Formats: sequence, C-alpha cells, structure tokens
Amino acid sequence: MVNFLDTSAILNGGLADFKYEDVCISPLSLIELENIKTSKTKDESVKAKARATIRGLIYDHIPLTTNFSKKDREKVFRKYPFLLDITDHHILAEAYLLSKEHEVCFITSDGAQFIISRRLPIAQQRFYEPVKKDISYTGWRDFTPTEEQLTSLYSEPTNNILNCSLNEFAKIFVGQELKDVLFWNGEEYRKIKYKEFTSTLGEKVKPRNLEQKMYLDLLQNKDIPVKLCIAKFGTGKSWLALSYALREVQSGRFDKIVFVKNNLEVTGAGHLGTLPGDELSKQMPWLRQIEDHVGIQEFETLIELGRIEPAHLSTLRGRDLKNCCILVDEAENLLDTNIQLLLGRVASGSEIIFCADVKQCDYQNKMQSGIPKMIQSLYGHKNFGMVKLLKTERSEVAAMADLMD
Repeated sequence: MVNFLDTSAILNGGLADFKYEDVCISPLSLIELENIKTSKTKDESVKAKARATIRGLIYDHIPLTTNFSKKDREKVFRKYPFLLDITDHHILAEAYLLSKEHEVCFITSDGAQFIISRRLPIAQQRFYEPVKKDISYTGWRDFTPTEEQLTSLYSEPTNNILNCSLNEFAKIFVGQELKDVLFWNGEEYRKIKYKEFTSTLGEKVKPRNLEQKMYLDLLQNKDIPVKLCIAKFGTGKSWLALSYALREVQSGRFDKIVFVKNNLEVTGAGHLGTLPGDELSKQMPWLRQIEDHVGIQEFETLIELGRIEPAHLSTLRGRDLKNCCILVDEAENLLDTNIQLLLGRVASGSEIIFCADVKQCDYQNKMQSGIPKMIQSLYGHKNFGMVKLLKTERSEVAAMADLMD
C-alpha cells in the first residue's frame, strides 16, 4: 500500500504517522508549501508550519514523489470532467494515475478534497485529522490491559494494541502489580533495554526508580536524536544526561559536549552585574554543575581538551554542530524560537538533549517557556522522545522543597 498524502495532510503532520518508504507526495505539494511559506495573505502561524514542514522534509529525506506530466493529468481531467483545473485536483489526478501502478490510499485533511477523491477509482481514501496533542504528555502511560489484550501484546508485538504514540513507554499492570515496561517504536512493542555503566569518575550509573529506567533507555536509544526530560529538581534529569553524554564522548561516539544554558538570573535573586573576562570566564558560573559532577581536575582537563564546549545562545546562529552531544540544561528558560534555533544546529552524527522543569522557569510570565509548545509540536515524531521523572532522589532535605508548594 502506498500512502499518497496531499498538501493539507502533509501540512498537518501526517508524514510522521508513516514510514517514509511507504509514502508518496506530489511535487505540486512541494510548490504549494513553498507558496504558503512566502504568502502575504496567509496567517503567520500557517506560514511557520509550512516552513517547519519543508525543513522536516529536508532533514528526514523527501519521500518518493510522483513523476507525471501535465499531459498525463489532462487525460484524467477529460475522463473525469468533474475535476477542475486547480492544484488540488491535479494532485488528485496524480493519485489516480499512481493507483494504476500501486494500491493507493489517498490521504487528505481537506473535506472537499476527500469527498471528490471518493468519486475516483482509488483503492482507499482517508480523511486525516491529527489528534490534538495534550501538553500534559509525559512520554509514558499506565495500562491495565484485559487478559485478551495482554495475550495479544506479547504474541503480536507488532500490533499497536494499546494505541501508544510513537516512541512512548507503556507501564503494564496486572491488577495493582507492575508486570512490565514496554516501548512502542512504531514497529513493535519491545522491552526496555538500558545498560548500567560506569561514569568517568568510576561511579556506577544506574537508575534508582522506574522512570529513571525509561529515561536511561531513551538516552541510549541511538534512533532518537531529539530527547527531552521534564522533571522537578533533584530527580536526576541533568545528572543522568551528563553522565551519558560524558560516556559517549569517552567512547568516541561524540567528539564533544556542547553545553547550553540560557543564563537568566534566578527570579528574585537580584541583578548580578556584568561578569568580567572572556567568554569562557563569563560562562564559568553556569558550568559549576559539571565541575560538581566530575571534580575540578577532570573538569579542567575536559575544557582544555575541548571535550566540553560551553555555548551561549547568541553565538549559535549559523553553527553546524556535527558529531557532538548538545546538552541543553534548564531548558525551561528557552523561548520556542530558541528551541527552533537549537534544533536547526543539529547536524550529522549529533543528538540533542533538553532537560527542563517548567515550574522553575525564570521568566516573569512562565507561559513564555517554549517547552510546552515543543512537546505539543514534536511528540509522536519518529525523531523525538521524552520522559517525565517524578521522584526526587537528591536527598530527603531536597524533597522537602515540595512541601512549600
């Protein structure tokens, strides 16, 4: 089955629901997206969506496109005179022509286009209406399947019986007892398969709770280049990410860690003033957490060898970051435009990890944080995964901070 998506379905994110080798789009849709992007009459949000869609097609490789001529399409118009000489109907004509060579499912988010498509002898038609994405998404859900569902889950793991989103974890309960934790990768439910490891200081890095197990599994998943952990203080979100990134640098998979923070002053802390020195000296106060993690001597060595590169947001525009782990801490202090900038820096061989606690956002209006929009826009995409951590593991005293809510 070839899934043929028209422009409206592409614009609404329909490509993320399919393997690209099973997808076909028309060159006419690419032209329509370009026209939307540069339109003087379209809403800015629609134009932004068109730009993001085109970037996605570039980064993920454009799927198979049709190669029919205008003459080919005009023959279809003569055969089916209810078709008009408009781009939408030219795209429909291409779907019809493709159906002569393959079994085709025509997919659209345009109601009129859907109705007209049903008048053509195309194998299947589907109206694509993207599910409204809930920003309360955590990257995992609890399930208590029936006995029949449970049997199907393990005998037919390729069947998405739980209807999980792509790259979502599933906690499987039987009664009140946790039976398993599975991960839906778009092809099958698999067991989580993280590996414990030893840090650069010889410390054993292993999860302390169930959510940390899922987080380690996500960090070690090389198929997902964009990773997000949202959690409150002391849950291990930054510690595990940094431990993982340092190990990957040590193993030679990455050349370095590019460490990013939007250096806002803590709300209510007062103005610090301008810091003296060069760029590294100015960044140093925000790098202390790495020093806390690896020790002063190891930290200085990593900086000297270029294994850790502190990067200020203002210096990243235009950068092409290859073969590195971009670690973005306190990402709750990023605007959505900052997140777009960072995603646009990720080049071949690199991945990016965002660690965030929206509750600790230092903007006066916490709604300025781009993290909720990031979740809403990206979850369900094959290149994105996230996990929300729940339990503070730093200390009993640190956990007491919750009592002040």
